Amino acid sequence: MTDVEHAEIDAVALTLDPGAEDGESIVLEPSLTALGVEVTLWVGLRASLPFRVLDEIIDQIPDRLADWMTSSKIDSRVPAPKGVRVGRPPSTVFDTSVSIRAGVEDDLEALRAAPALPVAMGAETSTRTLASILGRAVDLNVLVGALSRLGFSQSDVMSLLRGKRPLTPDVVDVVARVTDVEPALIAEAVQPLPAEFVKEVDHPRWRPLWRERAHDEGLDEATARLRVSYEMFALAARQTGSQSPEWSARLAQFRRSRTEPGA
Repeated sequence: MTDVEHAEIDAVALTLDPGAEDGESIVLEPSLTALGVEVTLWVGLRASLPFRVLDEIIDQIPDRLADWMTSSKIDSRVPAPKGVRVGRPPSTVFDTSVSIRAGVEDDLEALRAAPALPVAMGAETSTRTLASILGRAVDLNVLVGALSRLGFSQSDVMSLLRGKRPLTPDVVDVVARVTDVEPALIAEAVQPLPAEFVKEVDHPRWRPLWRERAHDEGLDEATARLRVSYEMFALAARQTGSQSPEWSARLAQFRRSRTEPGA
């Protein structure tokens, strides 16, 4: 990571594969990292990534190296710091570094496409409820029976219909199947979340919570993040009143309520 702007990071990929480098990369000797081996920074693949894909800090590159990376783009004659060299171009198109670079590009593309929470774009964002979209197409008993396989009670289903519970992809599929309503139309009932709230829950500090829920309920991380975020928002928004909510403090309270005995 080289810079942070709002909900995105300016990132340079790093690999540990021996000999994996090209003419646009920078190679650091083992003494410059906490990893104990030579590493390659794929500077030529620099990309903007959503902040939510980060996990935890493993090491920090010295400021002098970051400064050199910036200045060398302006003037290639600037000498490299000790322990740093520019990567060597692959000798042939069949060189291992070529396939490694392609893999890094694929990984960066997957990170850029990481599922995002629905965000309210304006001060006033209205969304149709699932009940209004389905209209007479829904048989409540049939819907409750179908969604019970996903662990939903009748009250849970009513919350879905009223827009008080998030529509996850598996729920959309079930609702579409039992009502014959197009999934894209059903997905319009997803209630967007305030931008400031999403900015807070996008922070990597919350990833352990998503992973815990994903493990407990057999979900993928994106679905767990969607479900828990709406739970957090529902509880945090109860105290909103007329003032702008302090989402960080309210979400910290949510976390304590889930981790402290007797909370």
